[in-house]
Amino acid sequence: MSQAPLVVVACVDHHISDHYGARGIELYSIQDAAASVMNMMLVAHELGLGSVWVGGFDEKQVAETLRLPKNLRPVALIPIGYPASVPEAPPRKPRPEVAQFIR
Repeated sequence: MSQAPLVVVACVDHHISDHYGARGIELYSIQDAAASVMNMMLVAHELGLGSVWVGGFDEKQVAETLRLPKNLRPVALIPIGYPASVPEAPPRKPRPEVAQFIR
C-alpha cells in the first residue's frame, strides 16, 4: 500500500445514515460504501489500473491520521496504481461450492 500513488479511504457518514436509525448506521451505510468501492474498482480495472480492497486496518488510527470528523467512519482502504504484474485469474469453483439453492 505504501507504494501506491493513490489510496482512497471509503467512509460512511453517520449524519446521513442516522435518518434510517440503527439499521442505517449498521447496514445501509456499509452497503452504500461497499457498492461505491466495487464500482470504483471496476472503473480502475477498465482504465488499466490495479486496485485492492483492504479491510484489515486500525479504524481509529486512520481517522486520527486523516483528521476525519467524528461523523465519518473509514470502512475500506483502496490502493490504486499501475500493477507491477497481472496475475492469472484463479480457477472457478464448482457452482455447488459457492451457491446454495433453497426451494
